[in-house]
Amino acid sequence: MKKTFSFLLIFFSVNMVFSQQQTLYSIKEVKEMPVFPACEGVNSKRKDKMQNCISRQLTILLSKKMINFTDAMEAHNLTSAEAVLQFVISKEGILLNINATKDSNSLLAEAAVHSLNLISEEIPPIRPAKLKSGEVVNLFYQFPIKFTNHPSDNPDLRVEYPVDEIVLFTLVQKDFNYEIRLYKERNLKVYEYNDQEETFLGKFLSMKEFENSEPYKSLIEQERFAEKTLITKGIIDGEEYEIYIHNLFQRNKPSYVEISEVKGNQKTVVATFQKESEFSKSPYASLIYRE
Repeated sequence: MKKTFSFLLIFFSVNMVFSQQQTLYSIKEVKEMPVFPACEGVNSKRKDKMQNCISRQLTILLSKKMINFTDAMEAHNLTSAEAVLQFVISKEGILLNINATKDSNSLLAEAAVHSLNLISEEIPPIRPAKLKSGEVVNLFYQFPIKFTNHPSDNPDLRVEYPVDEIVLFTLVQKDFNYEIRLYKERNLKVYEYNDQEETFLGKFLSMKEFENSEPYKSLIEQERFAEKTLITKGIIDGEEYEIYIHNLFQRNKPSYVEISEVKGNQKTVVATFQKESEFSKSPYASLIYRE
């Protein structure tokens, strides 16, 4: 923690000196726009096209960094949040002085500024803006962002179950499992299973809070490399089944549910569901119900 604080303090001080001593140019004043990574194929003199490309790439990068921001929105009862980021693309090709305007949503502003600072450390140097004379200069840039969270607008994200508590997934350890449940579509509950005994371990307000808690954090990191994650096991009409979800923690791949029938040491896939709404109407859905 001390190392992070020291770095941020030094970074802030450098930014203050930078803003006081060097001239900033607007987009209207430059002849050529900066060339952001992945925008090399765009003519830097076509300001509108380059600006669109920069905005598109920033949106992609921020979306990946802020994948769990909707959890924070839910915790604060927000359905939408807007902010305007502003920063300098320096003549050295670095993002500096990253902040948000005063009228920005404070929750979104804090998360976005933090994420963009991380992005600035990871991306390669940006080819800077140029004046008509060919001189490279520091460009002041603004970037509006908006997050919306309307789960009820998408019927496939708002699936109705006949119980208040369902199993989301199970984290498997050597001697026992952790069953993670969704309670009344909001809170997460964690139960430990050991030799068929169930022990309630605690409740979390969001997936982000859960993912940052040990030992779950380490187990989830292992699951990120797994092809599929166990949801639960159970018996229907005397037959044993296991339910898995593919690519649960791999955001760049589509997720889907797989049902396997278990007979001795042999497992046979008997059904797959691309949509939760389809799975919820199947007889296998009863296996995730908890009273």
